Amino acid sequence: MAGPDTSPLSEQLSFDHLYNQLIVPFFRSLDDGRAFNASYALLDALKAAFAIYSLKIPSLFQFRTMSQAEDHNLSTVYKIGRIPSDNGLRKLLDGLDPAALRAGFAHLAEHVKASGLLQRYHVYEDYVAVSVDGVEHFCSKQVSCPRCLQRRHRDGSVSNYHAMLSAVMVKPGLAEVLPWDHEPMTQQDGEVKNDCERTAVHRLLANFEATHPELATIFVLDALYACAPVVQRIGQNAHWRYLIGVKDKGHAHLFTQFDELDSQYQVPWQEWKTKAGEDYAIGYANGLELNATNAEVAVNMLYAIIRDAKGKETTFTFITNLELSPDNVAELLAVGRARWKIENETFNTLKNQGYHFEHNYGHGQQHLCTVMAYVMLLAFWVDQLQQAANRKFWALLTKLKTRVKLWDATRAVFRVVPVQSMDALHDQLIDLYCVRLI
Repeated sequence: MAGPDTSPLSEQLSFDHLYNQLIVPFFRSLDDGRAFNASYALLDALKAAFAIYSLKIPSLFQFRTMSQAEDHNLSTVYKIGRIPSDNGLRKLLDGLDPAALRAGFAHLAEHVKASGLLQRYHVYEDYVAVSVDGVEHFCSKQVSCPRCLQRRHRDGSVSNYHAMLSAVMVKPGLAEVLPWDHEPMTQQDGEVKNDCERTAVHRLLANFEATHPELATIFVLDALYACAPVVQRIGQNAHWRYLIGVKDKGHAHLFTQFDELDSQYQVPWQEWKTKAGEDYAIGYANGLELNATNAEVAVNMLYAIIRDAKGKETTFTFITNLELSPDNVAELLAVGRARWKIENETFNTLKNQGYHFEHNYGHGQQHLCTVMAYVMLLAFWVDQLQQAANRKFWALLTKLKTRVKLWDATRAVFRVVPVQSMDALHDQLIDLYCVRLI
């Protein structure tokens, strides 16, 4: 595991700095909208929800069952005053507008830019690569709300679900991802049909453009988005490029053009062998028609064949609006393949490494499902930033090998040892596990 660069970023991207200087002030800025004499403050409810995901508490019931040390640490580390009951917490957060909470992602992104960490995510020609994909985070046949999408099964039953379209900054070779923005896919007001990824992506791009108007970005997407409306929308922004996967079954016209050029020896190919015994062959063609219906939409196509040491062959094919040349195809292939980090380092981590992504702690009748998912993603942001550039966090993760073990150790100390900050808690863990800080 590669470590953080060095230490100036360590303090700026420590838990205590991120939480006290960014997360808490942001939570405080959100409009409560309730009567001034409400029993519990929205700020405390948001802090409590954040603490649940930060500590990876498996249920609201366990969060309510606290030792004296936990009570102390929730006050000192998370600055929580009074915590509502389980139902009170759900009811309070159910009425919060998710759009207001979503602004927290842009708030953290601006801190990343100011800290200098963003430079570590630069890829080809100082672009950043943002992988976009959809993920489901709630599903039930018994529980529903007016914003649920519905999936009808052959047996006549109906599943109610919530999903979102996520935009995650990735880089080949970097384990840490930055969960840049997330567009909810819910039942839209006045609509009869389910919301879908192809509709949501236009809302996501509009929000991305509004919050990061001049960020040089390569959007990395799968074949679902290899259509004229998406390609043209990305092309409208002078700072944006795309790498979109394509498949021969869905894009026959495109592949036919490539094959015809290849048969005429007009497709340049590069071939090489890696130290691991992999054989690479990359061909490319510029100025192809996206499809027969949209012949005016010109795209460039990258075609890569990779054969591993055992002879297994894998093909990767992408379209892009970047001019392809012998100098950039290998690097762009790596950027395109990094798309999978949204699955492996983001969704799988949230589902399987303590965040309980699909459990979500509540559904509500207004916005709770999306609000809880957003708070979870804010906690994930903080964890990823610590892992990327905080010396103590990285040293502990290196020693304990897995995030799950680190979360278990953190909760164990949190339950029994009063501390004044997360940094002090990390010091306790460093002593307990004899971690050497270099």
